[in-house]
Amino acid sequence: MIYVIYTFDLPGIQQKVYSEGEQIAVLINEMTSDSTQLPYDYYDLDICKPNSTENQNQNIGSMILGTLTQQSKYQIYMNYEIMDQIVCVKDFTQTEQNNLKWFIDHDYRVNMQIDDLPILSRDYLNNTIIGVPLGVRNINQYSFYNHYNFLIEIYNTTKSEINQTFSINSIIVQFESKCMDSSEIDSGINCPINQMMNITYSVKYLMTNSSNRWSAYLNIVTDSDQQWVSISITFTITLCLTVLIAWFIRFTIKRDVLKFEALPQEENDGLIDQMGWKQISRDVFRPPSGILFLSVLIGTGIQFTIMTICVFFFSSIGFLYSAHTGNLATFVIVIYAFTGSLNGYYSSKFYKYFKGEYWLLCTLGSNLAFPVMALFIFGIENIALMFEESSSGLDFKSGITFIALQLGIQTPLNLLGSFIGFKLESPKNPCKYGQIAQEIPQQPFYMDYFYSCLIGGLICFISVGLEISQVMQLIWKNSYYEFFVSLFFTAILLIIISAEVSILTVYLLLQKQNHRWWWKAFFVPFTSGVYLFIYSIQYYLDSLQFTRFSTILYYFGTMYMVSLCLGLICGTVGFLASHIFVKKIYSMIKLD
Repeated sequence: MIYVIYTFDLPGIQQKVYSEGEQIAVLINEMTSDSTQLPYDYYDLDICKPNSTENQNQNIGSMILGTLTQQSKYQIYMNYEIMDQIVCVKDFTQTEQNNLKWFIDHDYRVNMQIDDLPILSRDYLNNTIIGVPLGVRNINQYSFYNHYNFLIEIYNTTKSEINQTFSINSIIVQFESKCMDSSEIDSGINCPINQMMNITYSVKYLMTNSSNRWSAYLNIVTDSDQQWVSISITFTITLCLTVLIAWFIRFTIKRDVLKFEALPQEENDGLIDQMGWKQISRDVFRPPSGILFLSVLIGTGIQFTIMTICVFFFSSIGFLYSAHTGNLATFVIVIYAFTGSLNGYYSSKFYKYFKGEYWLLCTLGSNLAFPVMALFIFGIENIALMFEESSSGLDFKSGITFIALQLGIQTPLNLLGSFIGFKLESPKNPCKYGQIAQEIPQQPFYMDYFYSCLIGGLICFISVGLEISQVMQLIWKNSYYEFFVSLFFTAILLIIISAEVSILTVYLLLQKQNHRWWWKAFFVPFTSGVYLFIYSIQYYLDSLQFTRFSTILYYFGTMYMVSLCLGLICGTVGFLASHIFVKKIYSMIKLD
């Protein structure tokens, strides 16, 4: 379960206001655990299950992710305190006792939701956590927390004492194990789960003078001030690095061009050897090998770049408001589907630009390459989750919904974009290429693919290293993340650095009279995705305690897809920037 928190409300939507005595819905999400990352349906334990558990607030994202938000039997009324109200009486069977023990051993928590706010509690170290622990194990005795004390912080939204209305700031739950024997209740002894017990709850309200809806949740972020300082330092270093690379590129190119144009015509021939990139003007725009594959990668990368920028931008301005992954996933899926036209357009445009002939394969590749690969990987993950009987497994209805989105929206838009891209005239190059390619001189060792990608990819990855560690904490440790503005601007700087690193690599290649720059312009920044996957391995070994095969498979499958997306974004930006750069410098001088 991932919770995304924003410090301001969604524009145009007012915070919900309750009249005194109005019922407040209490919803139950899945049971989650940091140690297994396998969510389960709370009602699999058959504890106080209502007659109808219809999934609430269901959207496309929650369907595909298998996120559950179900009704409960808890009845809470605004500003009405309740003491030891019985929800139901539960007598665990032997099978249910064994299942409950397994959940307690793996530190599972019940995630509940009130007024679109997740409930919080405190663990044995008095740290604020998301959800409520199921129970506790004391040596060989297991106890189930069957009593919840709801502490609801509210704010009076009216100034008069008549017809008062209230809004909710936060919900914290205190939990305990109470036996049916009153003497044991008073003594506070934890009750074993092998006997009948009442499931009870109490409700208390705490009135505040201001509306600070998310303050209690943002306090979960530890060392928030220190993180802001670290992010500020990283952002400053990244910005300086961006400016430094830009200045170096501009200074070098301007120096070479001005030196060439300032000399008399008779001295130009003597300078040709010093300007290696002018010597290969007849080969620099020669199409590379694998143009079909490259065109599909560029089109897919453009689609992911636009999608990522949109998600980060709307997150930074507070347009996305989500207390669970469903809404955020819905936005990502919709943006991905509607940017399919850009994928088809740019894939076909570059394929035609490279004089490709198999236009049908290009169209199919841009439309199906990534979805088929993603479906294969997530399909394997889903099979593993189904064997674990996890609630996050993709059911038949959700699978049909995903396929319908692909075939009903993504595919038609992709085909439309491909049609337009093939119909439009390809842009012209500043110079034509000859029939026979010029021989490439021996290159220095640092221009080899391995060293170029090693250094260039590392520069791109370092620029977002701290932000990545924060996002990994959010995804895999159920933490909150509040630095969305920083994340957006860091992503912009990453795009700029990817472009600069690729341009610098290409310029060094051209200086060494190497006209095979197309793929290297893509692969050097693309390697940042490889670094991310390597970092995910190190993060797993240092910070995670996954032991179940299905969880390990889910983790590395997901991180592989995320790493691939990052690599495609950086590689595409680098390729496009280098292409514009090469066309620009060869149009700046007269060529024979």
